[in-house]
Amino acid sequence: MRGRVVRAMLLILLSTVMAMLISGCNYKDIDRRIFVVAIGIDPGKAEGTFKVSLKLAIPQGDVTKIDEKMQILTEESESISEALRRMKSKVEKELDYVHCKSVVLGEKIAAKDIRHVVDWAVRRRDIQLIINFAVGRPGALEVLQVKPPSERIPSNSLILAMSGQGTESPFISSVYSYQLMRSIYEKGIDPILPIIEVPEENQFLIDKIALLDKNKIKLVLTPDETRLFNLLSRSDLQTNFPAHIGNGMYQYYTESSSSSYRIVNPPDGEPYIRYTIKIRAILEENSTEEMITHQMLKKINEAGAAELREAVTALLVKIQDSGMDPLGWGLRYGSRHWNNATEMSDWENLYPQLKFQVKADVDVKYSGMIK
Repeated sequence: MRGRVVRAMLLILLSTVMAMLISGCNYKDIDRRIFVVAIGIDPGKAEGTFKVSLKLAIPQGDVTKIDEKMQILTEESESISEALRRMKSKVEKELDYVHCKSVVLGEKIAAKDIRHVVDWAVRRRDIQLIINFAVGRPGALEVLQVKPPSERIPSNSLILAMSGQGTESPFISSVYSYQLMRSIYEKGIDPILPIIEVPEENQFLIDKIALLDKNKIKLVLTPDETRLFNLLSRSDLQTNFPAHIGNGMYQYYTESSSSSYRIVNPPDGEPYIRYTIKIRAILEENSTEEMITHQMLKKINEAGAAELREAVTALLVKIQDSGMDPLGWGLRYGSRHWNNATEMSDWENLYPQLKFQVKADVDVKYSGMIK
């Protein structure tokens, strides 16, 4: 018994000595940190180098301040990791990436190869997989330098726009890093990226998306095509569409929308994809002085459905002609065929032969008339 007590006391003493030798954690208080809120990556001046830019939010310690300070650091190197390490020598506080929500790729990077940057962002342990990716036009640094007058927190306007937590624009598509990584390496689907333009010094514009062939931009959709793409890829898109009757123009607002499709490969006919689009809407604008009756609403429904059907068909044909598959048709085809050895090669042979059938159901249920 006495020997057990002695051994227990020696064990406790040894544990105490070991605990005293272990260094403390590397935690730093908030006043010793600078938060990185956005990262921009452009090609460097030398061939094969990167120009990495960090947009920093500097804590003020007073929550009542309406204008937080910001700073942009830029460094060029052969690797992104090395550039970030060198930038630590330019500030007196620790760079913290916990609040980083955006990675902007310069258009020249996106036109060449994005896989290096995406691979780095996914591997980096302190960057979240829900970070938003986008293409900056003309460059990532120009996008990071934009500070709209309405912005109180550095890069907050960009975060709100890209994440959908602020504006709900039908022209903006949010692409997270885990989605981008999956689309790059998954067979049957190709990646997309929103494009952020800088038309003015203190303003950005996000109304286009770029279609990529796994590694670089191959096609850029117009704003109207981008809206239609978002209509096909997500439900309840809040937007407006036109309907023309004679010389009159009507605009209806979509309260709810849905889109579904089927891939049909009949044994005795041409293969096709059949899209079904359903929209419930209210009339928002009338360019004529004509009274909106129940019969007129029916005409608006028919005209709106015909115009929507024509526009969606043209977009689908354009995507098919590019050879890309951003809507994941090939992934759907593979999920319904069970020969893993040949299903993707079968799809590659089938894809160029596909025709498109689009059925649009537009129901404008309320005229919006003021009584």
